[in-house]
Amino acid sequence: MIIRKKTIYLASLILILVMLGFINHELSKDSITESSNDYQKYEEELTEVSTEESELVEIVDDNTETIEVVDSKDNEINTLSKETNAEIGETLTSEQNIEKSNYFAEYRLSRDKMRSELIDRLNDIVKNDKSSKEVVEDAQKEIIEIGKNSEKELLIEGLLGSKGFDESIVFIGESDVRIVISKNEFSKKEVAQILEIVTSETEFKADNIKIINKNS
Repeated sequence: MIIRKKTIYLASLILILVMLGFINHELSKDSITESSNDYQKYEEELTEVSTEESELVEIVDDNTETIEVVDSKDNEINTLSKETNAEIGETLTSEQNIEKSNYFAEYRLSRDKMRSELIDRLNDIVKNDKSSKEVVEDAQKEIIEIGKNSEKELLIEGLLGSKGFDESIVFIGESDVRIVISKNEFSKKEVAQILEIVTSETEFKADNIKIINKNS
């Protein structure tokens, strides 16, 4: 009787274990299927994102292709500066301009505008990702040089004013300094004063300094 009970107990236990194994197998199969489906969806999403990113990259490339590249061999930085300085110098010494009653105010505006346009062009070169390191450095140096010359010009004009030359305009070019002063004529002493101020504030010698009088 005891043996029969044990047999029934063991049989029941085995049946329970078999049922648990079957249930576990089905659950594992469903879990694997669900995981597989989730992973497949994840891969599809990655593919879509990758495709969108590649399309964006292509658009950016298309845009950057239109950016003009500055070649250091062309010396474009030097050319831009020379052209601007030549234009400023021509405007400064033009007899037609000098004769204008509002010459000093007009010239300052013209000089500042031309230099501002040059700086804008140089900044565009600096910001251009396709500009070479050498070109960027040259453009940055030129911007600094323009700033220094502008400061010196203002300083010289102020010093001339302290010597009694109330109205004057100064332009520091590549090879010379040009000064226009509102005065009918200059004495030797006045010329010496002007030259002393300019030579002390710049690296130019007297031979490279041009003084122009504007009749009052």
